[in-house]
Amino acid sequence: MDRRQILQLGLLAVPATILAGPARADEAELIVGSNVGSPPFAYKDGDHYSGFDMEMFAEVAKALNRKWRVQPMDFGALIPALQTGNIDAIVSQLFIKPERQKVIDFSAPYYQSGLVAVTNAGNTAINTPDDLAGKTIGTETGTIAVDYIKDHIKGATLDQLPSINNALLALQAGRTDAVIYDTPALMYYANNTGKGKVRVIRPTLEGRDVGIGFRKGSPLVMPANAALAAMKADGRLKAIREKWFGQDPA
Repeated sequence: MDRRQILQLGLLAVPATILAGPARADEAELIVGSNVGSPPFAYKDGDHYSGFDMEMFAEVAKALNRKWRVQPMDFGALIPALQTGNIDAIVSQLFIKPERQKVIDFSAPYYQSGLVAVTNAGNTAINTPDDLAGKTIGTETGTIAVDYIKDHIKGATLDQLPSINNALLALQAGRTDAVIYDTPALMYYANNTGKGKVRVIRPTLEGRDVGIGFRKGSPLVMPANAALAAMKADGRLKAIREKWFGQDPA
């Protein structure tokens, strides 16, 4: 092979090298942060993650034509991880709150949740939300329940735990009098693992919209909103809700 042939082969190889370069930002795998210890929203199921939030975002990602993977983390670490670029989105029963909207962007709401209290089944002192006054109440740190307890439960002692599972274990051990957290998650617990162990205090304490969290100015917000609108219009979002919650709560 002479020098001319070698140069021609080298030139022919250049386009292939360019095509094999790094993926564009709009094609890269999305890293989705989630607190995966909170069924029925997100939890580890064998070698994959399952739950309402996971199925909802799978449909959004399909519409965006993007691959994605879950990055499990504590709830309190999610927004900092989003702001620093370690994750691309938060899909973790994230309430849309004005203070959060100052630091991150949200999709349109895809669900409305609320807060409810549970106490040990044998606790006869707590029967209504008013009975929570002056009690020791546990919840997961960084959640909307923290603010609710501080602002609405008179004289309460707040016990913040790393996860809702830790809060429920503290309740079972008698270290707290009640737990306040998202209604669907506590209802799921009360009807499954916690059946016969805890009692739900009615009525529901508060209702809030839930959205997908994105970095400020993220180009993902508009297409995600379009995907959610299509899911609402064709009934897919309702079907996913009813699969996990038994009825349409919206």
